[in-house]
Amino acid sequence: MPRTLLYGLVLFDLIEGEKYIGGPAINIALHMACQGYFPTLVSCVGNDELGGIAKQLLEKNKISTKYLVEDQEHETGWVKVCLDRDGNPSFEIVKPVAYDYIKLSAEQLASLSQEAFDIFYFGTVVQRNKTSQKTLQKLILNVTKKEVFFDINLRTGHYSKDIVDFSLEHTDILKLNDEELIQVKELFGLNSRKDEQLITWLFNRYKIRTILMTRGEKGVSVFTRDGSKDIEGIKVKVKDTVGSGDAFSAGFIMEYLSCGDLIRAAVKGNELGAYVATKTGAVPELDEKSPTLLNYKFGLEN
Repeated sequence: MPRTLLYGLVLFDLIEGEKYIGGPAINIALHMACQGYFPTLVSCVGNDELGGIAKQLLEKNKISTKYLVEDQEHETGWVKVCLDRDGNPSFEIVKPVAYDYIKLSAEQLASLSQEAFDIFYFGTVVQRNKTSQKTLQKLILNVTKKEVFFDINLRTGHYSKDIVDFSLEHTDILKLNDEELIQVKELFGLNSRKDEQLITWLFNRYKIRTILMTRGEKGVSVFTRDGSKDIEGIKVKVKDTVGSGDAFSAGFIMEYLSCGDLIRAAVKGNELGAYVATKTGAVPELDEKSPTLLNYKFGLEN
């Protein structure tokens, strides 16, 4: 079975007074586990109740906690999520927390360096602290992988130009949304006004091979160096969009590993993202019986 390495956040989303597991890396890991894929997760939790719950949830879903570090000085990450009338979230991200201090032992680093992965996934927020940033850099330089998937996932106050630039330099597949494309434009001081011009700039400056730009209810655009393809959105009754982007990444990665087709993978990511938007919490499959990924419609209209 294809191998995936997920480096990033383990946290809890506080939504309307209830706690839900969250963080891109663990969200994707759990989506994948629900469909019979078991990725390798690298992150950090605190020595506290939430950290224990996260570990139990991973173990229950047969995801190894071998590289889930426990920090004795910082609490497990959590985020206060506020929803607007359309279910769109805004985030109050607490810091510092345990995932800011991902530090692997020499034995753990050596073990990961001896493995080979098809996809290496990471994001931006996990790099805001030097400790987790340095660990990521070591892994990127030493782990064998076919492709690097970078979900830019920009959160105000939790990234810098240097972090984004380093990440893009090591990216094969870039995922971002239409708003984040504008943030990239502003971050690098670009004058381009059209999306296509900004996409061309990214291809010219970096070795990126594929760009996935999600557009919410309008769907997703897939860009390669040879052209582009727009995939229509799926109309659903939105409960909240927390975790929809992570669901897209999970659906895309699973289908891409299965068939190697970018468009089919983006379609599946689109479907899983839309499904999650109809529910509360980032991984509703944990509480519901879902069809297998390759045949799913997740209750959506054809």
